Amino acid sequence: GVSVDRRRHVALAHGKPLQLTRSEFRLLDTLIRQPGRVFHRTELIDAALGDDTMVMERTIDVHIRALRRKLDAHADVIETVRGVGYRFRDMEPVPETA
Repeated sequence: GVSVDRRRHVALAHGKPLQLTRSEFRLLDTLIRQPGRVFHRTELIDAALGDDTMVMERTIDVHIRALRRKLDAHADVIETVRGVGYRFRDMEPVPETA
């Protein structure tokens, strides 16, 4: 239900446009490109804010919180991986291992 149109710089949640800052858009775009992949906070800082930006790792938590608030009912598509970072929920079922 959440999508990103990079060419038009538009993010949608079930067809409704999201009013995102540049950093929030870049953050969502980074996460949505590789569903299921866990991104470390430093990777997300580099992607959303630029690698030459001097910020604390917890700054990304503030951006994630704001992004989840704007996603509203769809906030659960961004999952927290404790002690590591964040990932966009993968809608594909994980194969069971024997």
